[in-house]
Amino acid sequence: LPYRKKWLHTLVMILTSGVVFTVACLGVASAQLTFADNKVVTYPPYVPVKRGAYIVELEHSKAGPSIAAYTASFNSISDVWVSSQFSTLFNGLAVSTSDSIGATQLASVQGVKRVWPVRYHRLPYRMSATNITYPYLHQPTGVSRALHELGLNGKGIKIGIVDTGVDYTHPELGNCWKTTDCPWQYGADFIGDKFDSSSPNPIIIPNPTPMDCDGHGTHVSGILNGQGPNVYGVAPGATYGMYRVFSCPVNGNVASTDDIILRGIEAAYQDGHDIISLSLGGGSWPEDPISVACSKLVKKGVVVVAANGNEGANGLYTAGTPAVGHGVIAVGSIDNWNITGAIAEFTTPQGSRPVLLSTPGSDRYPFIFEADVPVVAPVDSSGSPLGCTGYSVSLSGKIAVIQRGVCSFAQKAAAAQAAGAIGVVVYNNVAGTLSPSVNATVTVPVVAISQVDGLAVVADIATGPSTVKAPNKLVGTFPASTAGQMSSFSSFGPSPELAIEPLLSAPGGNIWSTYPQRLGSYASLSGTSMATPYVSGTVALLKQARPELSVKEIRSVLANSAKPLRDVATGQMIHPYWSGSGLVNVYDAIKSRAMINPPELSINETTLGPVPGFNQLQALGSVRWAQRSVTIVNTDRTKGMDVWLESSAADSLSMYSVDGNIRITPRTWPPSSASVPPNTLPQIAATDSHLYVAAGQSKNITVLVVAPPGLRELEKWFYGGYLNFTLKWDQESVGSNLFVPYAGYNGDYRAADVLSTPSSGLPALTDNNQVAIADVSKLVVSANNTALLLYRLDVPSRVVAATLVDAGGNTVGYLPFGYNEYNARNQPNGDNPLSGATVSNIVFTDKGAAHAIKVPAGKYHVHLAALRPLGDANNDKDYQTWDSEQYSIA
Repeated sequence: LPYRKKWLHTLVMILTSGVVFTVACLGVASAQLTFADNKVVTYPPYVPVKRGAYIVELEHSKAGPSIAAYTASFNSISDVWVSSQFSTLFNGLAVSTSDSIGATQLASVQGVKRVWPVRYHRLPYRMSATNITYPYLHQPTGVSRALHELGLNGKGIKIGIVDTGVDYTHPELGNCWKTTDCPWQYGADFIGDKFDSSSPNPIIIPNPTPMDCDGHGTHVSGILNGQGPNVYGVAPGATYGMYRVFSCPVNGNVASTDDIILRGIEAAYQDGHDIISLSLGGGSWPEDPISVACSKLVKKGVVVVAANGNEGANGLYTAGTPAVGHGVIAVGSIDNWNITGAIAEFTTPQGSRPVLLSTPGSDRYPFIFEADVPVVAPVDSSGSPLGCTGYSVSLSGKIAVIQRGVCSFAQKAAAAQAAGAIGVVVYNNVAGTLSPSVNATVTVPVVAISQVDGLAVVADIATGPSTVKAPNKLVGTFPASTAGQMSSFSSFGPSPELAIEPLLSAPGGNIWSTYPQRLGSYASLSGTSMATPYVSGTVALLKQARPELSVKEIRSVLANSAKPLRDVATGQMIHPYWSGSGLVNVYDAIKSRAMINPPELSINETTLGPVPGFNQLQALGSVRWAQRSVTIVNTDRTKGMDVWLESSAADSLSMYSVDGNIRITPRTWPPSSASVPPNTLPQIAATDSHLYVAAGQSKNITVLVVAPPGLRELEKWFYGGYLNFTLKWDQESVGSNLFVPYAGYNGDYRAADVLSTPSSGLPALTDNNQVAIADVSKLVVSANNTALLLYRLDVPSRVVAATLVDAGGNTVGYLPFGYNEYNARNQPNGDNPLSGATVSNIVFTDKGAAHAIKVPAGKYHVHLAALRPLGDANNDKDYQTWDSEQYSIA
């Protein structure tokens, strides 16, 4: 099982600790087990939750009790305390309890609809090594033309930011708080400076104002509100509110919880904001409390913009919440065009080479060397340039240049440090910039450089003795090698139900913006956290220019006007699951005189057979196809328009190699820009490829989307592309183009396996060292001899249940940690590479793990059931199942 040992050690600690807990809860209760209709949501054990804290969702009824009445009812229960009430966007309470009260007891209160554990949240961003030339940044997005040609700046639009706070004293952010003509007229602190997610009872003492002590919120604020001369925001004339829901960095984490974030979102709504910008995320399902609240915001007429996530290195299904909420504008990240940052000068027998450096892996150890010091490119004890196995030679007094890959930045730096290195330079193994992250054990400066620079430096060093220096404040400007391309960290969709995520993309890779003055005033960060406020700003400009647009229309106009991106390696378009509609262009959105709905086509249901009624598709024979209706609206009240429809295919993506093994990053088809067989690309046909829409009118087009018949369904491809609409109005020679992305699964998605392929060796019963048990029939489980069930979800699953079955085929109960809902896909390179449950002599008779029983001695086996996509939780046939061999319980 080649997964990260540190994470597995943590998982084992969680699973084995569950046995101790269940013994303390032993009872004699028994119950009829079902897979659905339970009021308690149980997250997988890798999801960080706050002990004794719950979100209680209440049934909504005009004739029912009020929130105040429910609050009084819960407060009357011994060891239960209501900490927050939600009645606007989420109908429920935030409740704290002692260890004697659990979710099952809370769910038994009349009127309770659902009980959720309170999750911890951490911010999705990273430091980066860049500055950028703002005028150019705003050109490809149409922001520059909107600001300077149209005279827009967001005036009259209110934007609520839910984040870490803001340094409102920054000279480029107004240097004011709630004074006359100040941009900051709204906001509050909901968390304070001392919140520690590692504490069982984190301290929450809000401050009088939402002053930022982390930097994330101030950076986000500059992207929106920067007044210049160093940072120019997208909507510098808008009115802002900051709702601080994240605390200061404590023990390396900037954390919050569901209930605190919900309070911030509700406050932003109550203050009347037109737009709410959320550069935060976690989870993957639209049914979680924050996603539900954001979806209700949309229905109430508020535009919600959210970060799609920074888990692109982990491939498909990594879009987060609340970005996947219904109606939310989810945003992906595109790399900047120009990079300015600190540089180092390498001097070798080949001459002097200036190289752009990333932000250091630790603020405590800046990469500053005023004079030349020796630099080497060593190989580790295994003969590799990766530096993962330690060094047999001394690196004393030298800087080590090491290749990225296999092990973490911290491991590489620690190995070089142990050999005496005084600094570490890690060069990328793929195109693009990156920033290292190291832990407190690393006490030497660590930076990263690009792959191109790294290979050149290593080749130069090989020619003879070399040195490097990096004087303080030595900077340089370079064109970005990945300019205008999708950021490698930007998360992929789809949602668990195959919705296209993100909706569109914006600059988020290597963004120079404001930072708290006590932390340096300016910084460069990368993340969909940075792309999100950029899009929020474009929404403000669009609303200022076209105030008549509804939330739904704003979503459509922005998506239709975005520009799809091309994959330079394959010649096809970038898949919509990565880029959405493409790069936002607010000028074109403002000037648009047409709208196409829906703004994206998600293909989650297909028909297998000949395509009826389209002669050009008859030769394909039996294929997978889906029919969709698209409405074209001519919003010009005076002129009719001609519409021509064409299409362009995008890369197809698969999570698997040809041999069936999981890939960390998706495999693409075609593999190159060479000649591509047409039957390996999706095909589009329409009832009308040319039509005329009269002024102020609309027309429908029926579109047939055909999955690529030339790609094997066993390889589990996701196909996609774009409908390209060319529009020309009466008596006009120049037209415009609008786009609608489409995407789907090349197969029957309802029948798709959610568990990993057999070649993974999973599911499996293992010992507590994660070693697979060779002969399960000889396993004897007891109170002192437990085992583990380990499995991997390759597709998100609404319900996963691991139960114990006796020799007669009767279900005895759920394994500890065996029942989980809203399961994300396991990410082999992420924080949750595997899921698991404890195999012991204890089981639970309920899904909420409140009633435990001791299992009599005998023969048993484990039954694992995972709900397939779009499945009915009440239908056993919709589950993928696995059964272990029989073993003994003593």
